[in-house]
Amino acid sequence: MRKIFYIIVLLFLFGCEKKTEWQLKEKHEDLVVVDGIITDEQKSHEIKITHSVTELNEVPQPVIGANVVISNEDSVWNLTEQPANSGIYKTGTSFSAKTGKNYTLLIDYTGKTYTAKTYMVSGENFVPLVYAKNDDGKFYHIVRVCNPYAPNHPAMWELSLDWSNLPAYIDSLPEKCKAKFMYYSLPTIDVSEVLPPEIEKVSFPAGTKIVERRYSLTPEHVEFLRALLSETTWSGGLFDSAHSNVPTNLSEGAAGFFGACAVTTVTIYVLP
Repeated sequence: MRKIFYIIVLLFLFGCEKKTEWQLKEKHEDLVVVDGIITDEQKSHEIKITHSVTELNEVPQPVIGANVVISNEDSVWNLTEQPANSGIYKTGTSFSAKTGKNYTLLIDYTGKTYTAKTYMVSGENFVPLVYAKNDDGKFYHIVRVCNPYAPNHPAMWELSLDWSNLPAYIDSLPEKCKAKFMYYSLPTIDVSEVLPPEIEKVSFPAGTKIVERRYSLTPEHVEFLRALLSETTWSGGLFDSAHSNVPTNLSEGAAGFFGACAVTTVTIYVLP
């Protein structure tokens, strides 16, 4: 009797099946996308501003002719678009951010105003990276840079490698003799970070100059980077996470992040 009941239920369910065509309304909102970090280094800092894209691998178009201003409690800096029509807005060469100050980014574009606020966490000294010789005995590779779990002092790490000035590579294209890596020390442990998709491994010769830079991060900056990594570098791994919008500290109508970081730098030469 129970089997007959189940059969009747199944027939009822399949009999009521009806094809439905959902008319989805796509919303393509043109967002102003901000990519900019100011640091405590005295140099020209840049804020890159583009339009959002709607297609995968689409090249974003620059936001041209905007009025861009950075301010804190004491000063105001007007940025200049350099080069023209590039969407890259730069401070003067004497600019440097300070800890203990609150910074505001203001963008005025086509009659609309977008803002973001941030502050700087002090920098930290660190133990330099570790490299080792490859099994072939000719080249080297990075073994360790930082602890990916840093609950108290999160940071972003940038490694710039350059061996273009070595005699054996003097005739090579300079861009073929350089590499850049990014690492992150975050206050969380994510499975997608521990087991990320495979990335290209780069080998480099003895004599390579390595500049290791540590960027301090605010909690808001950490959340932005963690979400961004989940959508990009960590995406597609063995334990991929659910996809969602990346948080921002920009006002409505804009995306991206405006950050302030203290930078600690160490320069290393790979010894044979």
